[in-house]
Amino acid sequence: MATTHPDRPPAPPPTVCPARPKCLPSAGPPALLVVDDAAPVRAFLRAALAPLGFAVLEAADGHTALALYRRHRAAVRLVLLDVRLPGLDGPGTLAALRALDPQVRCCFFSGVVYGDEEPALLRLGALRVFRKPTPVAEFLRAVCELARPPAPP
Repeated sequence: MATTHPDRPPAPPPTVCPARPKCLPSAGPPALLVVDDAAPVRAFLRAALAPLGFAVLEAADGHTALALYRRHRAAVRLVLLDVRLPGLDGPGTLAALRALDPQVRCCFFSGVVYGDEEPALLRLGALRVFRKPTPVAEFLRAVCELARPPAPP
């Protein structure tokens, strides 16, 4: 029970849940699957994306990403995938994800993209290729847009 001081007004009740961001629809818990072998990158993305209302699933490699996608497929709106991963690399992971779900929405997020590699990644079915570092505000706007559910036909 809170006590009040006669000279101070009572404190407002705590906010249980912040308002849902405008970039997300109101139904369901939207998830993003972040696949990067660098723990600091995953932590940064989680810190940037979670306040927008996303559940952030994390994988350090392609095989873990596939297992998480199988388990949370219905909630995953977008996969953010590093190009270079140990074991199953980013392009191989995207191919495996597309075998599970041809409609999977994926973007690559990489610090190293060579010459004609970006068009090749887009031909694999990626929606976009972000280069690390990417301006944060631009990245967050793009992720919100890409994570919207497709409009009904």
